[in-house]
Amino acid sequence: MTVGGFCYVRVPHGTWMDRAPVLWAVRGSSQRLAVGLTLSAAGLVLLTWAWWGLRRELRGHRAGLSLVRRAAAVWSAPLLLAPPLFSGDGWSYVATGVLAGSGRSPYLWAPAALPVPLRSGVAPKWRFTPSPYGPLPLAWGGAWSHVTHDPWLLLTAQRLVAVGALALLAWVVPVLAARAGHDPADAALLAVASPFVLAHGIGGLHNDLVMVAVVLLALAVTRPGVWLPGALIVGVAAAVKAPGFLAAAGVVLLSLPAGAGLLARARRATTVGAAAAGVVLVAGWLTGLGTGWVGALSVPDAEYTTLSLSAVTGRWARRVLDRAGPTGISLAHTLHPELLAKRAGTVLVAVVALGVVVGWRSGTPRRALAATGVVFLAAVVMSPVVHYWYFFWCVPVLACVPLGRRARAALLAGTLTLGLTAIGDRALGIRWLWESCSWAVLVVPVAAAVAARVRAEPARPVDRHPAA
Repeated sequence: MTVGGFCYVRVPHGTWMDRAPVLWAVRGSSQRLAVGLTLSAAGLVLLTWAWWGLRRELRGHRAGLSLVRRAAAVWSAPLLLAPPLFSGDGWSYVATGVLAGSGRSPYLWAPAALPVPLRSGVAPKWRFTPSPYGPLPLAWGGAWSHVTHDPWLLLTAQRLVAVGALALLAWVVPVLAARAGHDPADAALLAVASPFVLAHGIGGLHNDLVMVAVVLLALAVTRPGVWLPGALIVGVAAAVKAPGFLAAAGVVLLSLPAGAGLLARARRATTVGAAAAGVVLVAGWLTGLGTGWVGALSVPDAEYTTLSLSAVTGRWARRVLDRAGPTGISLAHTLHPELLAKRAGTVLVAVVALGVVVGWRSGTPRRALAATGVVFLAAVVMSPVVHYWYFFWCVPVLACVPLGRRARAALLAGTLTLGLTAIGDRALGIRWLWESCSWAVLVVPVAAAVAARVRAEPARPVDRHPAA
């Protein structure tokens, strides 16, 4: 995967890497994309094969958790040397960090204002847009930019954050799984060592891995009657990426006693939300970046992704109106159905979170974690834009919960598919590739759940003596 990435992934110009003759001989070849994708696909298959073998080996293994942790560490090591894999977001993190370090807010300035070595790695469509990320990752990149402006060294600094997030997951996932009555090694297998986590979290070094690690830490420190530490850490997660705020629902349910009433739930939700929001505001003040990222959250609105239910619904509504004649076309121009559907999706996520806080059983770790996973799954599906790594929001949370046979089969199949389809990078412009990968992510978990149900149904007895 690492070698394949160097063959075809976008890298900055004007750096010391330009003097690597073998690398640039390969990158100058007309077959670089085919070679790179082939190597990356082969690496994903090998990694998935090894991961599946590890899953079989865990059965009855007394030191299963230690085995999973060692496997994750060994499999991650080569990826530390790779360029940002399966998307170019890592170079965007580098560029926005330099902007923050130079006193130019990434919420007002775009990477295009930087010198060639720092802006050339950023994908063209993000080169002229502000950053939609919270102040903490920008401040981290800004701090390192005072040490060096070499994009490769700055990328290494971003990888250190990703490795730290993986280490935090390796510690906190077993803790939560044990509290919920689930096998810690099995939970860590999905949330720490899976090809999905390693390919997109370490290889792609997306901030979503950092966000979910902090979210799980918030849930781990929350106990009945003890909510403030969890609420403050939820604020830290939201200061990394906005969806982290949804973990407040889990903190509320975990901190309330069993059978808590509506008034107690409302009070706890208000205090948890206020504490988390306060942390976000303080983080913006301390970093000097403020809350400009809130306005920048609309940056991805112009992007269309097949995995987003709200985006697909909005596009379908526009097509229906366009075929309805002049009246429909005028109505589509007035309503902007794509944007309207995306906003409706955001509202639905808020409704789901509110419904969980009000109606889900409190005082039970298993139920509270399941509820948090449901909220994050709804956020992924209804998000205006959905990329593969957005499933970081829900997969590690759901991995800690002892699910039923069908749900477990769907989660396992979905995690496996998300790893194998990592090469379906939209930035490559290969439409059939990313569309087929998106359909696989949607269809395979459903098929696995159906197959699990069929296997679970008892066979009907055969009447060997039918009535005459």
